[in-house]
Amino acid sequence: MRLARVLRILVVREVTIMLHYRWWLAMLQLSNIVAPAISLLVWRGAIAQGAKPPVTESFLTTYLVLVSIVAMLTSSWTSGFLAASIRLGGLSSWLVRPCSTHLNGLANNLAEKVIKLFLLIPLAAVLGFIFRNQVDLPTTVGKWLAFAISLLMAAAMTFSLDIVIGSLAFWFEDVSAVDRLRSLLARILSGALIPLALFPAAVRSFLDAQPFRFMVSFPLEVLLGNPSRGSFALQFAWFAAFVGAAVFVWRIGLRSYQGAGA
Repeated sequence: MRLARVLRILVVREVTIMLHYRWWLAMLQLSNIVAPAISLLVWRGAIAQGAKPPVTESFLTTYLVLVSIVAMLTSSWTSGFLAASIRLGGLSSWLVRPCSTHLNGLANNLAEKVIKLFLLIPLAAVLGFIFRNQVDLPTTVGKWLAFAISLLMAAAMTFSLDIVIGSLAFWFEDVSAVDRLRSLLARILSGALIPLALFPAAVRSFLDAQPFRFMVSFPLEVLLGNPSRGSFALQFAWFAAFVGAAVFVWRIGLRSYQGAGA
């Protein structure tokens, strides 16, 4: 209960801070909806010209309408702040506080999502309204519940990977290159830019098994399709591996941390 109370206070503080950047965040969300909207127009044009994608038109349309929201809900931007805190010694002040710096990172991410969700949902709703004849959302509670569980594990995986990358600052001066490489791989392999179902069949086995799929594409596959139990088990295995790696790297890194006041 104490952690929940502290988390609530931190989230309120972060929301207050982020409201100062509301116009920047609004432009950011507008740019986030543009990419799937263009992709949707391109694919619908191709289908109209006779192209036959391996998924139905309604699946493709609903996926691209929702993908910006799912990608935002499972995103994290903790690694840069964490790396700077380690490099500049700011972590020292958190080590003597009664709550972890990761709780502050979690509060920052939750506050970010509150603000971004408020801005992004109307944009996605407009896109969905334009293509409403091909948007097909499930009506069963079980589908939405499975989607919510998969979404939470996806968000935890991304946050854990951010902690791993940020923790590399215990040993390296600059981790931005690693972070950029992760962002590039995630954008392509998660299905945030192109639905994984549209990739060639020759690479589907690899795409289905790699972890980035479970950060964006898989929650949508749960909502819009019927993934196998093996896929659920694989997401849980990646989730456990990412959380375990974050805990391990953080604890090892703290042993080598040297900062003013540490």
